Amino acid sequence: MNHVSSLLRSLNRYEWALLAGTAALFLPFQFAAASLALILVFFLVSGRIPAALRAQTGARWLYAFVILELAVSAFYGNWMGCLNAGGYLLAALYIAVYRQNLTRNLFTIMLELMIAMSWLAAFWGLVEFQAVSARKGYDFFDFVIQNSPRDRINSTFMNANFYATMCVWFILFCVYEYVRHRNVPLRLYYVVTALLNFFMLFLTGCRTALLPFLFIFPLFFGFAGKKKLFAFSVGMEILALILVLSFPEIIPRGSNLSTLFSRIKIWDGAVVLIQMHPLFGMGPVTYGFMYGTKGFHKAPHAHNLLLESLTSYGLVGTTLITGYFVTLIRETMGIMQEHPTTFSLIISFYFTALVLGLLDFTLNFPVTGITFLMVANASCMWKQPVTQPAATAA
Repeated sequence: MNHVSSLLRSLNRYEWALLAGTAALFLPFQFAAASLALILVFFLVSGRIPAALRAQTGARWLYAFVILELAVSAFYGNWMGCLNAGGYLLAALYIAVYRQNLTRNLFTIMLELMIAMSWLAAFWGLVEFQAVSARKGYDFFDFVIQNSPRDRINSTFMNANFYATMCVWFILFCVYEYVRHRNVPLRLYYVVTALLNFFMLFLTGCRTALLPFLFIFPLFFGFAGKKKLFAFSVGMEILALILVLSFPEIIPRGSNLSTLFSRIKIWDGAVVLIQMHPLFGMGPVTYGFMYGTKGFHKAPHAHNLLLESLTSYGLVGTTLITGYFVTLIRETMGIMQEHPTTFSLIISFYFTALVLGLLDFTLNFPVTGITFLMVANASCMWKQPVTQPAATAA
C-alpha cells in the first residue's frame, strides 16, 4: 500500500484524468461513455489531442476504419451502426491520449485499481445472484445458473457475457501482478482476487469465457519465462480437464445446447449478409440491423469475431482494422525480450479475445473494448522515461 500511495503522489493532472477514466469503466456503459467524453474534452481544452494523434501508432489504419464505418452506416440508414462507430471514435481518441500519457507508474496504478474494483463488481454480482435465486425459488447456495439472459448476473456490465469477459481480464491482471511481486501477503491477495473473479465468471453461466482457461496460464507463464509456474499450470490444466471430462455437469449450463443451435442459425444468416455486401458491409452490428428484415434468428450481432467483422465491415473495413492491430503487434514484439511479463500480458489478451471470438463478440462494448485496447497499447509505456518513484513493471 505504501508503494501505491507513493505512486499516486507522483501523478500529474493528465494521469489523474486517465485514472478517473479507468474507474469510470465500472459505471453503467452510458455513464462510462459520458465520463470518457468529458475526459476527452479536458484533453482537448488542454491542447494535447493534436500531438497525441500525431504520435498514435496505427492512427491511419484506425481512423480510416472509423470514418469508413460512419459513412457506410449513414449510407444504409443503420443508425445503431452510426452510434457504434461513434463509440469507436471515442475509444480511438481516448487511446490516443492514453498512449501519450501512459507511464509504468500509471499502468501499475490502473491495474491495481481495476483489481480492487473487481471486488465491488463481484459484490454487486452476488446481490444480483441472490435476487435471481430468490425469484426462482432457489436458495443462494444451490448455485443454480439460469439459462435465460435476463436471469444471469451482469454486475454493472449490461449482460452476463460482458461481465464474464471482464472477469477473464481481471484474472489476467492478477496473474500479471502476482508475477511482478515477491511480497507474500500481496501475492495471496492476487490469488484470492483471481479465485473470486473465477467464481463470479462461473456464476455468469458464460461457457465461452471458460475456453481460454484451457491454455491461458501456460501461455502467460511460458512467454514470461517462469518455468516452475509454467510446469505447475500445465499440471493444473491437465487435472482440471480430467475433472471436467469426468464430471461434465460442473460446467454451468453445460447440458443446454439450445444456444449452440441458435449460434449456427445466426452464422448461417451472417454468411448470407456477407454475400450481399462483401466489400463494405452495412456498418457495425449489421446483423442486428438486418435480422428482422431477412427473417434470420434474432440476435444483436453475429456471435463470431470473423463473421461479425465481415458482416459489418466487409473486406475493406476488416482489412483496415486488421492493419491497425498488426501495427500494434509489431510494436509489442519490440518488448518481447526486454520486458517479457508485459509482453505475456498483451499476448494473453490477444489470445483470449480470439478464443472468446469463436462463439461470441464481446469486444464491441465500451468497457471490454477499451480495457482490451488499454492493454494492447501497453507496450508504449516502455518508450516513456521512468518517473520517481520507480515502477516495478516488467
